[in-house]
Amino acid sequence: MIRKSVSLCALVFAVLLGLNSPAFADPVILDGVIGSTVSFDADIQNPIENVDTLFLNGSSFTIDSPLSLNDLLVVNFPSSIAAGDEAFGTLFKVDLPVGLTPGLYSGRYLILGGFSPSDQDTLAEIDFAINAQPASSPVPEPGTWVLLLTGAGALGAMMYGKRRPVLLGRAA
Repeated sequence: MIRKSVSLCALVFAVLLGLNSPAFADPVILDGVIGSTVSFDADIQNPIENVDTLFLNGSSFTIDSPLSLNDLLVVNFPSSIAAGDEAFGTLFKVDLPVGLTPGLYSGRYLILGGFSPSDQDTLAEIDFAINAQPASSPVPEPGTWVLLLTGAGALGAMMYGKRRPVLLGRAA
């Protein structure tokens, strides 16, 4: 299974005075091969300016059909991050099923939480797109074709030369 990862280090929490300002990362566009899985890794930080522990209480996402997203926030990240600390891991994975039509598929992922275990404020929002590409098949390069045809031509010339009858005559 081919895996591509992207580090979303830009996913730094800009949590200011009561979570009035969620962090927005630039849209992430990745190439993915149909029949593989694309992984999104993230570095989630609670800036030292925050004196409170930041709770990661859940997530919400949308993604174009027929793609499926495997949400790993709860599995790969702690439920809370102390001020000045950070956590790194795979945030989610997107499966590109066999038979998928090549093209651009988009999605949005939100991390929910706040300064209490019950807060559901948007802490970060990630817009992403996956450029699904077909698996490449091995195609000979032009140089390979030239070499192959030259060899076949030489072999054919040798075979043709051996078939010609040789006339042996005697001098009279």
